[in-house]
Amino acid sequence: MALMAALWRWPRPVLRLNVFVLAADLTFALLLIAFTGGPRSALFLALLLIAGLQSYYYGVGRGVGVALAAAAAYLVVVWPTIDQIEWANTVIRLVMLIGTAVGVGILAQVEESERRAVAKLTGDMQGREEFIRSVIESLGEGLVALDLEGRVLGWNRAMEERYGIPAAEVMGRVFLDRFPNYAQEGLAEPLRRLLGGEVEEFTLEAMTHDTLRRGRVVQNLKGSLLRQAGRPTGAVLLIQDITERVALERSARQAEKLAALGTLAAGLAHELNNPIGIISSRVEIMLLDAESEPLPREVTEDLRVLHRHAQRVARIAQGLLSFARQSSGQRGPVDLNDLVEETLLLMEKQVVKEGIAIKRALAPDLPPVWGDGNALQQVMLNLLTNARDAVAAGGEIAVRTGPAPGPPGGVRLIVSDTGPGIAPDVLPKIFDPFFTTKSEGTGLGLSISYGIVRDHKGTVDVQSRSGEGTTFILTFPPIASEVEA
Repeated sequence: MALMAALWRWPRPVLRLNVFVLAADLTFALLLIAFTGGPRSALFLALLLIAGLQSYYYGVGRGVGVALAAAAAYLVVVWPTIDQIEWANTVIRLVMLIGTAVGVGILAQVEESERRAVAKLTGDMQGREEFIRSVIESLGEGLVALDLEGRVLGWNRAMEERYGIPAAEVMGRVFLDRFPNYAQEGLAEPLRRLLGGEVEEFTLEAMTHDTLRRGRVVQNLKGSLLRQAGRPTGAVLLIQDITERVALERSARQAEKLAALGTLAAGLAHELNNPIGIISSRVEIMLLDAESEPLPREVTEDLRVLHRHAQRVARIAQGLLSFARQSSGQRGPVDLNDLVEETLLLMEKQVVKEGIAIKRALAPDLPPVWGDGNALQQVMLNLLTNARDAVAAGGEIAVRTGPAPGPPGGVRLIVSDTGPGIAPDVLPKIFDPFFTTKSEGTGLGLSISYGIVRDHKGTVDVQSRSGEGTTFILTFPPIASEVEA
């Protein structure tokens, strides 16, 4: 009745404590004891087991309570059959019952305390591991962890984003097998010595690396040996991409050289302008005098030749001044036809001397483009220089201007050559910084030119097939849209 009243009054706590199951277990155990010898029954051990389980799972308080209740019930069951000799045995059993509940409860508390300590240590370790992993993932530089066999154990987010290769593609793979270009570029031997424990670390600076998916890059690479208990366990590679920094440094050095060349050209042009101006004016005076006082026809013709070439030298000097003039960065309307003519004036004579023909087809009434004339002249100079280097004697370079397809006012500049063309595997790399097929090239000309055209909101298209020459098509938007932008 008490149990039913408790269940009615506090249903959830009573059910949560499994009182019905406990009562059934105790009743069944006491019945077995009563029918198998009472105070002499070995099934008294069932009461020890019940009390111990209650202490273990629900705490020492409940265990002792169950033990006391079981002891009282045990005395009620065995009382009718107990005699004087069995009292000592009964007391020992009751003490064992209560002692079991207390002992198991204490052990359970110790075990629970140890379990919580282990859980806390595990949580702390997982927290530290998560922190270390988040630090590695947030690094701006690439990080690769290797085991002693050179297999990839770690590949952070910077490596995934920078080189377009997810960690799943490289984990467990031998690093140099997955990236064979590194072996050819000088990483194999330092990495072998590092993993062999011969060195603690190594550094490779400004190493040029051909990536599998992102073209050519420049890297600083540092390897460090990992040890555990004094024994090598693997290595970490820290890979810093310095492509942009090196490009800026080389571009700055190239700009310094061009600035020095420009200063020299400007000085030369100024020195030429005065005597050429005097020569040209004197010849003009002589030609005017020849109209009133006729000279022999041969002399007159010679004077006209001298005047024509003096004018040509003056134009060349003016072109040198234009080339040497520092760009202010300011933009305005630029006539592409004039820009082509000024650039050809600087190069055409030398190109023709090398047996290469230059053809021009410049559209009349071409709309101007909005831009930096000096920067665009640098693009034109780079394209003509590359075309000249690609074409052998007897070849041809063609320069064309004209309206671009699309909105009215757009302009196209096309430079084509009859050289050997660009191989299909090389074509995607030609705008990469430092990529060059020339033995003495810097690999910056086309990269800088591409950047200049893009900065002018233009596009660069390349058409080339091996053995059929190359065509560069530069397209610029209408000047109205650029001024509005």
